[in-house]
Amino acid sequence: MFKTPEFWVLIAFVLFLFAFGRKILGFLTQSLDEHRNKVSRQLEEAERLQDEALSLLEAYKQKHEEALKQSAEIIAFAEEEALALKKEKEREFDHFMKQREKALLERIENEKEETKTAFRKQILEEAITHVERFLETQKDEKKKLTENALKEVTDISLFPKDILK
Repeated sequence: MFKTPEFWVLIAFVLFLFAFGRKILGFLTQSLDEHRNKVSRQLEEAERLQDEALSLLEAYKQKHEEALKQSAEIIAFAEEEALALKKEKEREFDHFMKQREKALLERIENEKEETKTAFRKQILEEAITHVERFLETQKDEKKKLTENALKEVTDISLFPKDILK
């Protein structure tokens, strides 16, 4: 049994383990410790980054909510301003339309008066023209009327007869 090569390989392996086992075990332990530390640091860094990301996410959520509130306030303010401006412009438009209507009514009234005046003038001119035509056709009648009127005036005892002659 001590003569077989397997036995001697086993003995060499055990001696090798005794001789280099501590160094190999120390090296393996050190390697594993370093790897464990590296993984641990990476986990800590990942946790720190996760916490940081969560805090940033929470901060951005708050900022987003604040931005939504501000935008809602701005929209509400803009709507109020727009409504107030609309009401003001409607009042201005109503006022403008009332002034315009008043001016147009005054203008219509003035034009009515001018038309009435022009119409009266035209009627008067027409009447005068008709009377003049009538009187021209009636010159003899006019002469007779004038003579009769003068006779009546002279017949009045208030006037002396020689004044009119």
